[in-house]
Formats: sequence, structure tokens, C-alpha cells
Amino acid sequence: MKKAELIQKIMESEKLEDIKPAPNKKVVTAVVDALFSVLTDYFVQTTAKGKKKDKVKIRFSYPGFGTFEKKWRKAKKGRNPKTKEEITIPERYTITFTPSSKLKEMMNPEPKKK
Repeated sequence: MKKAELIQKIMESEKLEDIKPAPNKKVVTAVVDALFSVLTDYFVQTTAKGKKKDKVKIRFSYPGFGTFEKKWRKAKKGRNPKTKEEITIPERYTITFTPSSKLKEMMNPEPKKK
């Protein structure tokens, strides 16, 4: 989904029907930009110290969307798929996403029993 599609989906959301006056596209775009800016700043500016991990849990009207977590990856050996040359992939931070159990259930409903 592209940013424009996300903004359009938000604009069409039933959740916004009760807000008067209805937010326009410029307002929704500013909110989406602010959300991703804050998340980016949080993960860029924080560092994992000791056992404390940098996590952002996103909860909406149902019990949770999921958790974004900043993780440290150690350097490792890799291979260039084109040349088959062995390379060293440097250590770095990355972000992982773990969906909530509720989101997993919604994505994979149990088959109806006969």
C-alpha cells in the first residue's frame, strides 16, 4: 500500500464519520506524516541498553496491532548471489515487527467446522 492509498483509506474510514467538521486530505496527510516521523525519530535516536529493548506497541480499538522492535544484528558472512563472492555483512540495527495474536487470528480465521 502506498502513502496515497493509506490516506485515502483513512479518509473513507467509518471511524471519521463522527468527527465534525470532517478532516480533509491535508489534515489526514499531516497526521500520517507526523506518525511516521515520530516513529522514525524514536528508532533512530534510541539505543538498546542492557536487557531493555526499544519497542513500540501499537494498540487500537481492538487488543493490539503488533510490536515494532529495534534489534541489533551481529556481523555475519554472506554471499553475493550474482558473483558468488563471499562478503561480510556489517553489524547494524534493524526493525522487526511481531503481529499481535488478535491480528494473527483475524488474518487466519479457523475453518468452519461442519
